[in-house]
Amino acid sequence: MEHVQRENALLKLRLTTSAEKWAEDFVLDQVAAGTVSINSIDGAVRGILRTKFALGLFENPYPYADYLSTIRTPESRVVLHSADTESIVLLENRQNTLPISTSIGSVALIGPHADRVSFGDYVFFNASNNGVTPLDGFKQYLSSISSSTKINYAEGCKLWSNDQSEIAAAVDAARNSDVAVVLVGTWSLDQTLLWTPGTNATTGEHVDLSDLGLVGAQLALVQAVKAVGKPTVVVFVSGKPVAEPWIQQNADAVVQQFYPGELGGLALAEIIFGAVNPSGKLPVSFPRSVGTTPVFYNYLKGSRPLDPGSVLDDGTLMFGHQYVLDSPVPLWSFGHGMSYTTFNYTDIKLSSSTIGRSQGFSVSVTVHNTGSVDGKEVVQVYMTDLLSSVVTANQQLIGFQKVDIPAGKSTVVTIPVLSSQLAVWSVQGKWVVEPGTFTIKIGTSDQVFAQTNLTVT
Repeated sequence: MEHVQRENALLKLRLTTSAEKWAEDFVLDQVAAGTVSINSIDGAVRGILRTKFALGLFENPYPYADYLSTIRTPESRVVLHSADTESIVLLENRQNTLPISTSIGSVALIGPHADRVSFGDYVFFNASNNGVTPLDGFKQYLSSISSSTKINYAEGCKLWSNDQSEIAAAVDAARNSDVAVVLVGTWSLDQTLLWTPGTNATTGEHVDLSDLGLVGAQLALVQAVKAVGKPTVVVFVSGKPVAEPWIQQNADAVVQQFYPGELGGLALAEIIFGAVNPSGKLPVSFPRSVGTTPVFYNYLKGSRPLDPGSVLDDGTLMFGHQYVLDSPVPLWSFGHGMSYTTFNYTDIKLSSSTIGRSQGFSVSVTVHNTGSVDGKEVVQVYMTDLLSSVVTANQQLIGFQKVDIPAGKSTVVTIPVLSSQLAVWSVQGKWVVEPGTFTIKIGTSDQVFAQTNLTVT
């Protein structure tokens, strides 16, 4: 009888989830011990079966006669291409190093990510075979516009090795080119390989790091290429922030490409050569080191002044207190992202400068594209509660909107805000909108473009 109960519970569990064997064994042991009721499993199974019946999967379990015709369609390719280009973030661009002219003589494409497709870990086995590498993407784009620009490729180093023997070839490639693009970062594997013994990765399920810096010889590769003296663009291809202050301080341009889709290599080429104007913004701040984490933008207000320390390039120790030899200020902050054009903000207005505690409001601002190329801008609205009964965040994002503005043109952007977004978690354990003054800011988490005050009565 106990064996029958166990088999029934196992069948129900498998109907409900795609649980791994260790999870199945754990739940079955809990059922046998009486700590988990079989009724609980019945309830979970009931919900799954109800959904399958509603979808008609019992009458037609294979609803797509030709499922291949539903993927990689021209329509889905447009969406993918847009996602891959608009998610790329321009972090630094000293002396307008980017975009690279398509009439330039040669470009050195260097690094362990230059000829690699890197997706996140929740993809099917060998999914990366369907992707476009940056090397292929650069070649495809330059070929499509009949450019004679030469690509000098060198891997430089492996992602997972300290071996620097290949750096010399990368230095030669940079020396023989007009500009160098170095692709470094983190890496993951598909769900099959990620769990295969003997493989390695720096992002993915069950992958934990004690350091957010580049692994192996990657930083040494960047430094060696930069030392050649040619304009050097560093591209982070990663699934998490990379903490490398030297790159932020020394690279001529820095680009962030979070693990892309299948068109990632082509999208990157279009950004680098200016066919697409970058418009991505950071969804997370980049710390200077793992020791300065967390670096979330909406940290609670504090009373101490910032007193950072540092270690200079020549080894000189500059002592501070927060931190003694480092700074809590991120390399790049939440909401940061540059463009090949410039934007200006004017005429910030509130629908009402005074509202009741249950009223919402809207923020309007005129955004001007003051540059020479069309561009997309993410207008961000932040709020600061100036006086409250409990400690509150120094700022909180309460709205944003992406707009496409032609060169030399302007547009009025209006963003609605709910009253609940002004609420604090009170000492009574309830969300409460308190009367007082709030600063409403347009900008990023570390920049103010325009601001005004809101009064709540």
